[in-house]
Amino acid sequence: METSKIQLWNRTTGAIYKNVMLFAIAGMVSALFSFIPLLGWIVNIANVCVASGYIAFFIRLKDMESLVEPADVPFAKYLCNGVLLHILAIMLRFVPAVGWILGPLAVIVSCVFMLMGYNGLKKSETFVGKEGMKMLFVAMIIGIAGGVFSIIPVIGTILAGICFIVEFVMVLLGWKKVAETVAE
Repeated sequence: METSKIQLWNRTTGAIYKNVMLFAIAGMVSALFSFIPLLGWIVNIANVCVASGYIAFFIRLKDMESLVEPADVPFAKYLCNGVLLHILAIMLRFVPAVGWILGPLAVIVSCVFMLMGYNGLKKSETFVGKEGMKMLFVAMIIGIAGGVFSIIPVIGTILAGICFIVEFVMVLLGWKKVAETVAE
């Protein structure tokens, strides 16, 4: 990677990590407080922060997509599409009557798209942050499990919350590895 591209890469992945911190921390808060019905307003505020973090994350992923090598572009596109689907999943949860099933299904589909992107990037010969992609790949598998559990009434909520907390922690750690500064 040339020097000017390395500087832009470092700035972009640093910004991505900050966006990931926003939606990961807010996501953990949402998952923790979802167990307590009287604190639903905290869950709603956290979900707005999650959606905002994902929107900013999407914008930075598009920037990253323009920096990766041509062989890695399709995998970066999978990530972008997965993030868009995840934003849709957050919105679908608020649809009366069908949100309880459409939201989790969209989470599962979004995680599958991101899983394909992370899988391709972790195997890439040219992608700089492929070590972080390995952890992100596992995080998406846990996210898929959380989406499946969230469809199950009562006990599924608890299991999904645990899965989503673990997923958010792993996403945070994975993107931290990707955001490590590349030497010029």
